[in-house]
Amino acid sequence: MATGRIEAQPERLGAGAGRARLLGAELSGFRSRLASASGLAAAAGAPGTQAAIADSCGDWDSAIEALEAQAAALDRNLQGAAVAYSETDQSAMPGRG
Repeated sequence: MATGRIEAQPERLGAGAGRARLLGAELSGFRSRLASASGLAAAAGAPGTQAAIADSCGDWDSAIEALEAQAAALDRNLQGAAVAYSETDQSAMPGRG
């Protein structure tokens, strides 16, 4: 039977935010390496091959950029939830937290 009770652990929400932030940083680093690889497309020789490499790198960059934005949004949302739950706990149960 549902009790209608919500329980949250702000410290775990904050830890999740930190992991999302690290993921965003890793994705950003990967995008930088991808940009370097894209710059090497000219070494491929044939213009068709160069274009295919550049297009592929561009597609990957766009996809990774979207993931990076989602990781940043998740970070913000988890941080906000951690603060909101902590403030609620402190105001509703002053001796806690």
